[in-house]
Amino acid sequence: MINKKQIKLTISLLFIFSLFAKADFPFFKKKKNITADISKSQLAEYSFSEGVKEFTVENYGKAVQNFEKSLSGNPTSAATNYMLAQIYFKQRNWYKAQMYAEKAVQLNDQNKYYYQLLAQIYDQKQNFNEAIKLYQNLIKKVPNTVEYNYELGNMFLQVNKLDDAIKCFDKLEKAFGVTEEVITAKQQIHLKNGKLEEALKEGKKLIDAFPDEQRYVMLQIEMLLSNEKYDEAEKLVNQILLKDPDNAFGVLALSDIYRSKGDSINSDLLLLKAFRNQNMNMEAKLNIIISKIRQLPNESLKNQCLNLAQELIKTHPTDSRSYAVYADILTIATKNKEALENYLKSIKIDNTQYKIWQQINILDHELQLYDSMLVHSEKALEVFPNQNLFWFYNGLAHQMKKNYSKSTIAFEEGRKLSLNDKAMLLQFITMLGDSYNGAKDYKRSDEAFEEVLKMDENNHLVMNNYSYYLSVRKEKLDYAKKLSEKVIKEYPDNATYLDTYAWILYALKDFKGAADVFEKIVDKSDNGTIVEHYGDVLFQLGKKNDAIKYWKKAKIMGETSEFLDKKISESKLYE
Repeated sequence: MINKKQIKLTISLLFIFSLFAKADFPFFKKKKNITADISKSQLAEYSFSEGVKEFTVENYGKAVQNFEKSLSGNPTSAATNYMLAQIYFKQRNWYKAQMYAEKAVQLNDQNKYYYQLLAQIYDQKQNFNEAIKLYQNLIKKVPNTVEYNYELGNMFLQVNKLDDAIKCFDKLEKAFGVTEEVITAKQQIHLKNGKLEEALKEGKKLIDAFPDEQRYVMLQIEMLLSNEKYDEAEKLVNQILLKDPDNAFGVLALSDIYRSKGDSINSDLLLLKAFRNQNMNMEAKLNIIISKIRQLPNESLKNQCLNLAQELIKTHPTDSRSYAVYADILTIATKNKEALENYLKSIKIDNTQYKIWQQINILDHELQLYDSMLVHSEKALEVFPNQNLFWFYNGLAHQMKKNYSKSTIAFEEGRKLSLNDKAMLLQFITMLGDSYNGAKDYKRSDEAFEEVLKMDENNHLVMNNYSYYLSVRKEKLDYAKKLSEKVIKEYPDNATYLDTYAWILYALKDFKGAADVFEKIVDKSDNGTIVEHYGDVLFQLGKKNDAIKYWKKAKIMGETSEFLDKKISESKLYE
């Protein structure tokens, strides 16, 4: 079987020898008198060839050993110095790379590749002035190297010698005619010098040289627009639209021109026309909408964004991003139900987008769609099983449906995934405390809350919930009171926290104290739990009629205990 790898290696070796060997090794020269020096030359040539083999297979350590042996037999070999310079360049050993590259150029100042490598080394070391001198010598000494004026021009740019750089690019233009690379480089220099007209003249060269290349016209228009030369830009835009009325770039450019002139109506119409163009790049459309979204909230701009996104859906109905960006705008416009519908359409096309699943679960939560949240969190976990956020929403959905055994499983899983995220870890342990309490596993519930307080002693939410659960169970009431007092000291006007404190006083049979606290909040509250609790306190204080009045009021509000109807119907207190 033919070894193709060996053939490739042989060809590479022959190529390298053709460049270097005959120039540097006397073995290749015909001599009538063979002396003892021939053996030294042969050894140098053999070591060089072995070095090339090792270099070709990237075995640089052995390559260096062979090239150094070769140099000991033939110290004036430019090729060997060049090969060593290449190796050290690849290894980013700039000192040795420079040393050998300079020696190679010194020994053979007619090889452009030697100059090129040394210039690259100078560039890496930011020794731009030396690189300039080197390129100048290369162009002067080596025939047919005018193309290196491009590198020389870039070196002049590095040291801010803009006029010298222009001269280099002018020489290239003279030698090779109008090319995009050279013209673009000259334009950038003119713009840096504040010479807009000169830059525009260069752009016109490209347009004239390549009349069928519409891209150069577009670049000229962009330059004119960015410098507020709207009338000149409009002339070029009209040239494009005359040939191609539906040209998306031309339509967009004209839209920008009209907007700059204060004609927002025609500008918006043109923008919609561009969005209806199926040939217009989807990314370009998305970038336009996103740039406008960043300017929200703004009522007129919001409506424009919604219109553009609707056109995007009509034009690109199978692209998930169309629905996603429309949903983003609807979310900003607080049209959460419609936003959710469109996120779901987006995920139906492409279910691999983490942020879309995140938005879906957030909206489920805000809309209190816990059945939907359960389904959507489970689907998200099929794609992202290691994302703690979806375990959180899954656990929350189960918790809201009172499936406490399943919610604790989800929260425990999320807890494992949050060991390096303290904020999320605290959130999961807090939710575990709530779920274990719901499951009447009070020991684990208390342990979870205590764990949170060890990690965050000022976690007021946990202190409130924990102390409330203790008051309901009528356990550790003095400790519950201490926790609650700490909370209301920080939040003296928070109705939820005051309700907890009052209920602890109630559990301690301090009915008068509880009433005093409730009276601060009850008439301002729309929370059925707070109003029912106040009714219970009034009943304990012997104010039966007032108690029934507040119980009935609580029933209208909702979020009450399972005993409320019985309390009202029998005019008795049940706990």
